[in-house]
Amino acid sequence: MTGTSTDPAPTAGAYLLSALHAAGLAAVEDGDGASDYVEIHFGTGAGVIQVTASGAHESELAYPPAEHAGWNAVCYPDGYAGDLAHDEFYPAGTPDLAEDTARLVTATRAAITQHTLR
Repeated sequence: MTGTSTDPAPTAGAYLLSALHAAGLAAVEDGDGASDYVEIHFGTGAGVIQVTASGAHESELAYPPAEHAGWNAVCYPDGYAGDLAHDEFYPAGTPDLAEDTARLVTATRAAITQHTLR
């Protein structure tokens, strides 16, 4: 599996995607030219969670795992476009990639539950 100590992920973003998929979350890499992020769609509507890096690699995914400064995650329970309501449920995690990613997975599950049951 990518992201283990015997087979390190080539980028922090690859590690993130691997961890999200292992947790059963249907995450996909996306971007818009100005930033790269991971999206996780949820619920029966247009709910989406967007995850990207913070710190020196803000809005990036393809950087060395050793340079990780933290993940940042935002939930758009009704989809996103412009200034729609959102919930920044995981602002700037920790520089330890494995710990930060594990915490992000837990927080993502909680955000999906919270916004699906509202």
